[in-house]
Amino acid sequence: MLSIEQIREGLSQPGKSQKGLAAALGVDNSQISRLLAGRRQLRAHEIPMILAYLEAEGGTGQGRSRTAMPEIVQIGGDRFAMLPVYETAVSAGPGREAEDGAPVTRIAFRTDWLRQITRGSIGDLVVLTVDGDSMEPTLRQGDSVLVDMSQRRAQQRDGIYVIRTDGGLQVKRVASNPVTGRITIISDNKDLYPPFTDLLPDQVTVLGRVLWLGRQVAS
Repeated sequence: MLSIEQIREGLSQPGKSQKGLAAALGVDNSQISRLLAGRRQLRAHEIPMILAYLEAEGGTGQGRSRTAMPEIVQIGGDRFAMLPVYETAVSAGPGREAEDGAPVTRIAFRTDWLRQITRGSIGDLVVLTVDGDSMEPTLRQGDSVLVDMSQRRAQQRDGIYVIRTDGGLQVKRVASNPVTGRITIISDNKDLYPPFTDLLPDQVTVLGRVLWLGRQVAS
């Protein structure tokens, strides 16, 4: 069982903060203050998220988001996480090189909705832009995609992932053979883009799983 004293000790380590923990849990900073003061109960579903935050290494290490914990803002009676939007485009076609750096803007997502679609840390969520046509009609040129950078084991769950290839970053459907464990990379625009089949898991560098897409409606 995780104790309040252990949480306090974890927050005293370099790179950890009460505000960062609040963002990881998707709650207001006052909730963490009450928790640390013993005026709020620690909920069972929060324990793995707290441990993930306290045990995460700083910086942009393997399996970690390249962004800091997003700010949580209160709008009316709801809490929103201001998730970062990067210039980096994920290619649905020929690969494009990744570009690190500060986000160009931020988009507000309701924290209670984010908790419904992922059990990971909100600090591992980023928004990227789709470039190319290989994933049409599912994903189109200019679509925004919400990516969970903590979900990197495609062999455990089929879905649409951001992967790194020799050409850069791409967004593809990734499926795993339940018997052999081999990986298939699929483009939804199958008439123009054939799949890559029978790949070993270590031949595919997965950076994160796509959870949501946003699309501008043409006028």
